Amino acid sequence: MKVGIQRPPGRVRDVSRNMSPRYRLFRRTMRALGWLLFGFNVHGAERVPKEGPLILASNHHGYADPILVCMAVPRRMQWMAKKEVFLPPFDKFFYFIGSFPVDRKKGGRTALKTSLELLAEGWTLGIFPEGTRRKAGRLEDAPKHGVAMLAARGGAPILPVFVTDVPNPLQRLGGKKLHVYIGNPIIADNTKSGREVRAEVAGEVLREIYALGEDAEAS
Repeated sequence: MKVGIQRPPGRVRDVSRNMSPRYRLFRRTMRALGWLLFGFNVHGAERVPKEGPLILASNHHGYADPILVCMAVPRRMQWMAKKEVFLPPFDKFFYFIGSFPVDRKKGGRTALKTSLELLAEGWTLGIFPEGTRRKAGRLEDAPKHGVAMLAARGGAPILPVFVTDVPNPLQRLGGKKLHVYIGNPIIADNTKSGREVRAEVAGEVLREIYALGEDAEAS
């Protein structure tokens, strides 16, 4: 993970891991709008652990994905986001939905340290294992190893999530809906280490994510 975090003092720690009344209202409002506009549906929400450290690993094909995942997962989350998006007045919104700024040009130690601190405090950490937005998954592309490293060192299960495309108005009129599929937690073996082990775990996570998408297409 070649990123570095600029973390404002107290910015993450002053947000409760539990949903505040304001955040609950925001989430319910967004879910209602999502259902009304896009037929928003969530599958497998009962698989989300209710407490303890958790890494949520999702596919990534649109700028709205972090918000869509927050709408689907009934836990307060923290996401890494590039520092360039934290410009007034939008920075307050990004902090509110659970994001912290990352400087991708300054190496990965600070990013790893902050992420492990969040997991130690029992947070849910959102990650896109592919490292960038992709319109279509290519399993032959090697996923980033950060998700496996964080899971092993942070003692956190990995929850695979697949978000379908947001339907446009014509597709919506044709009956297409927006779905979020949540899989079963993956437990990384923290007794083993090394690049090959991390690559194996990261590959398994990516396969599980896109297997959810294949199941969605088949249904």
